[in-house]
Amino acid sequence: MAEAKGLSEKLFFIATGVRLHAKEFFLKATGLFNRYEYCIAFPSIPEGLKAEKYLGGFKAVSIPIPDEIFEGCGVGVLVREEDLDGLLNYLKEKGVLVSGIFKREGDRFVEVKK
Repeated sequence: MAEAKGLSEKLFFIATGVRLHAKEFFLKATGLFNRYEYCIAFPSIPEGLKAEKYLGGFKAVSIPIPDEIFEGCGVGVLVREEDLDGLLNYLKEKGVLVSGIFKREGDRFVEVKK
């Protein structure tokens, strides 16, 4: 987990958390959340935010990391199966570190090896 170094960084992390939780709430309220089969996890909040910059063109959306993946603060990216490999390759090209890939099984995500 990233630790904020100053007040402005703390406020940035809080605002980011509010934004991601609002997005997750909208996705769940509209039923769109369940259309994504995979969740990509990152080793830190800054790494997950870096990944957000590269989601354009993919069927993917950033959210707070689901509790069954990591019980704490973090950024995850929901992605549809047809875009998983392409997005992973693109993130690798851009130097974004991925800590895990998780597949939806019912209402939970379970780690898979890729």
